[in-house]
Amino acid sequence: MKVRFILFLALLTGLAFSCQSGAPEQQGQAGPQVKLGAPLIENEGVKIDYRYCGEGDTTLLFVHGWCINKEYWEPQLDEFCTKYRIVAVDLPGFGQSGDNRTDWSLEKFGSDIARVIDVLDLPNVILIGHSMGGDVMLEAAIQRPDKVIGMIGVDNFKDVRANYSPEEEQSFEEVIAALKADFPGTAAAYAETALFHPNTDSLVKQRVINDFRNAKPGPATAAIENLIHYGQRETELLQKVGAKLYLINSDATPTDEGALTRYCRAGHEVIPIHATGHYPMIEKPEEFNMQLQLAIQKIIHDTHRR
Repeated sequence: MKVRFILFLALLTGLAFSCQSGAPEQQGQAGPQVKLGAPLIENEGVKIDYRYCGEGDTTLLFVHGWCINKEYWEPQLDEFCTKYRIVAVDLPGFGQSGDNRTDWSLEKFGSDIARVIDVLDLPNVILIGHSMGGDVMLEAAIQRPDKVIGMIGVDNFKDVRANYSPEEEQSFEEVIAALKADFPGTAAAYAETALFHPNTDSLVKQRVINDFRNAKPGPATAAIENLIHYGQRETELLQKVGAKLYLINSDATPTDEGALTRYCRAGHEVIPIHATGHYPMIEKPEEFNMQLQLAIQKIIHDTHRR
């Protein structure tokens, strides 16, 4: 997300700043059959909406990125609910989850995921986090090291570093100011200019742009502001976390593996996916699911060797 945010900054001047659910499922909703009797999950009074399906002794817990929601994991629920226990959440402030709080830090989002793990008593959790959700999964892995056996990032951790230049910091602040002045226009412009590949389907583009435009400005702006200033903590946690980091990253923008080698104490592995934008799980779902299965198998194999 951050490396794409930097790309957006270069274009901004030219734009003139221009499963199971904790809530009832809507009738006719597509997707795998979910279990009944889902417990309500709250974290300090904030509802966490989720979908839950499948059984087994391994859990895949999906965490979405900025301004989107759990429905972006629909192709993965379709594929993996017959193989594993699956949970996909809406982070508070997004999707169908509550927004009745003021703390939109990555640490607090991590505590939301930890709460889901606790309430559902999930075993052998593999966290799968897209974009901003990668740092959320990192926080959750630190908070529940006894439950988390692996981490899989999706198009994230591409530019891991503790600090940015003063010029970059100033540019970040300008974008935050633009979001506060005109969130729908700025968020939609960011999506349209920085998040897609030439091969990205027009329906995917429109879906993402609409979700960005209609996201809740307060939580979304605060979350991205916290993410921009998260570099120091990100590098610290990567050195502390006990799970190896697997990344399914689009090769449309480079991944700095030197930085990952420097900071990931438990190791890392990048599994590239070709010719997609920032949303490989819906742009190329079949190829993505194969890459995801590969990473899952490696994590399970590594766990059995411990």
